[in-house]
Amino acid sequence: MGRLGRAACFLVCAAGPLDASGWKERVAFTLSWRVRGEAVDYFQPPAGAADPGAPRYAFLGSQLRAGVRVTLPHFQIVVEGQDTRLFGLPDDASLTAPYGNLGPGAIYYAHTPEVNQGAPFLKQGVVSYRRSGFAVSAGRFESSDGLETIPPDPSLAWLKRARLGERLVGPFGYTHATRSFDGVRLSYDRARWNATALATHPTRGGYEGEANRGLTAVDVAGVALTLKPFLERLPADVRLFYLYYGDDRQDTVKLDNRPLLARRADQEAIRVHTAGGHVATVVAAGKGAFDALAWGVVQSGDWGRLRHKAWALSAEAGYQLASLRGAPWLRFGYSRSSGDRDPSDATHGTFFQVIPTPRIYAQFPFYNLMNNEDAFVQLLLFRPQDHIFLRADYHWLQLTEASDLWYAGGGATNERVFGYSGTPSRGRRDLARVLDVGLTVKLHPKLTAYAYYGHAAGRGVVASTFAGPSANYGYLELTFRR
Repeated sequence: MGRLGRAACFLVCAAGPLDASGWKERVAFTLSWRVRGEAVDYFQPPAGAADPGAPRYAFLGSQLRAGVRVTLPHFQIVVEGQDTRLFGLPDDASLTAPYGNLGPGAIYYAHTPEVNQGAPFLKQGVVSYRRSGFAVSAGRFESSDGLETIPPDPSLAWLKRARLGERLVGPFGYTHATRSFDGVRLSYDRARWNATALATHPTRGGYEGEANRGLTAVDVAGVALTLKPFLERLPADVRLFYLYYGDDRQDTVKLDNRPLLARRADQEAIRVHTAGGHVATVVAAGKGAFDALAWGVVQSGDWGRLRHKAWALSAEAGYQLASLRGAPWLRFGYSRSSGDRDPSDATHGTFFQVIPTPRIYAQFPFYNLMNNEDAFVQLLLFRPQDHIFLRADYHWLQLTEASDLWYAGGGATNERVFGYSGTPSRGRRDLARVLDVGLTVKLHPKLTAYAYYGHAAGRGVVASTFAGPSANYGYLELTFRR
């Protein structure tokens, strides 16, 4: 019996005898099944670099999760398994540099070169103790930075989940394998504030076929203080945090704008310290509600043999007319992160996104928040009576530094691949214009449908590498939960 099993046995015995009705109240079974069909029409490489059909393909993914949750006085045990299956991955869409993997299906295949793949694994196995506001969890669990607390106001809660959470640390929930974290999490929760600390290793996952093994050479640890909405007329959610990332993997080549030989020769570890915070608010204004948020970080540390020094910031605002049909919510935002100006000096200046869920901020995930400048407008429509939610975004994307790379990816997912990709900018900054449209429909209390379509019109950066600078990505998914 493993350590988790012995701990579970101890807690069950400590709870004392329970009749059948008592156990029924304390034991809950969970089940979710997500099936998604994806279609990709990626940027077209020049003639001769790939077969004409390589950037165009479709594939199917299935994610089945089942678990049990046992709640005892002051203790809770959660055990959850996951089975991921992928069908029809393209075997001709993973090219050599500078083209790389042509879309998400090609990334799955590059990590595990099988057209049909998948495996079951342990998603969560965690024991938690809670008492008088204090909580400690140990084992395997999901972790999302910025979401230590969720405010009761639904609009502010949406902002935290969709525009603040998982920027730096997340379970990569968009992918079919996802990721978890092995370690310890501590928190102390009061009416006005919450303090949380964690020390973990991420598991494999993301674009892998399975996510069972932990990446023990990667450390993710940090502390966060969240001040809950505390003013009646100005309900502001405020968070300050520090995050540490250490990477001692020896079989990976770091990604930056140095020549390949220099990167291969650099076997020193990565040590990145990130400090920052956010503030978000939603207040009544006229016939609707005004919202605003700001997020920012600074980074320092070591990038192998280089000194690391970087930053990132974001500011957004919007107005929602809840009294109108559809409760239209129009929002605007701007984000920018540092890039590296000189590949030959001793400083790495590219903002490092750590180990996030990148698709939250890049719905068409051919880019991320590294060396990135993003100005966007966003329209949200809610129809609660019809169980419909519509979201449309338009993004103006540029690189911050033309001497740096066009980055994509979501961080470490295995022992061999660094976790981020980079395409040469060739001295250009203008990346793309992107239109995203997503529609969520609740078909049944336990069944939800989601459809997404994204179109990218590539500009100078894309056109300098690809012959066909336009790309399309869409998918339809059904999710069952009980």
